[in-house]
Parts: sequence; structure tokens; C-alpha cells
Amino acid sequence: NCVSVHIRRGDYVKDQKTQNFHGNCSKDYYERGMEYIQSNVTDPTFCFFSDDIEWTKKEFGEHPKHLFVSNPRLEDYEELVLMSFCKHHIIANSSFSWWGAWLNTNPHKIVVTPKKWLQVDPDPQPNILPDSWVRM
Repeated sequence: NCVSVHIRRGDYVKDQKTQNFHGNCSKDYYERGMEYIQSNVTDPTFCFFSDDIEWTKKEFGEHPKHLFVSNPRLEDYEELVLMSFCKHHIIANSSFSWWGAWLNTNPHKIVVTPKKWLQVDPDPQPNILPDSWVRM
């Protein structure tokens, strides 16, 4: 029961203009998403993908059910394929993690998404998230 957890940082935290437009998901969002998955999935393993895997390791730490997948030896497309093979997803407000969840063929997948995709109003992409995905 692998669950991809995609944490996008990069320009979302380093560039103020990008931060103002996209925002970034908080650690609290991911923790609530993991709690939701744990209450709905038997014995999940969380597979972390991130453009800042060192920060992710530091924040989410050692745990037998935490696997930190991203590393310099993997190409982006390889990480995307690996994400899509997970049974469930906790995604960032990022097209990369969106595609990882969308390409998943599990008919019973749970996809946890941020409640607000962008930080601007009105939302220029109001229909980007399927109704079956869980907004937090």
C-alpha cells in the first residue's frame, strides 16, 4: 500500500513572486493527509518524492514506513513513473504530482490535494481537481 507524497519546494519557496502565486503546502497539510490515508488504508508506506529531499528527510524523519525515493540518480520522468505506480497519493499544488496521481490506474486510489490550488482569486483553473480527489 504505497502512497506517494510529493513535496515541491524549489521556486515555490525561493522566489517571492512564485510563492505569492502558487504558495506551497505546509508540513501540517502533509501530516493531515498522512493521517487521512492511515485512517482509510491498511498499513500504508509513505514514499516521499521532492525536489528538496534533504529538507523532506529532516522534516519527516526516520520512520519504518517512510521511504525517501528522490535522489540525483533518478531522472524526473523516472520519478513520475514511480509516483504513478503507488496506490494512493498526497500531492502538492504542482502539475508534476498532479500527473503522478492522474496516471495512476488504481480505480480505488485516494488522492489528497490542497484545498486551494493557487493563491490568487479568482482561481484561473477551477476544474483542475477531479471531484473524487480529497481536498484538505
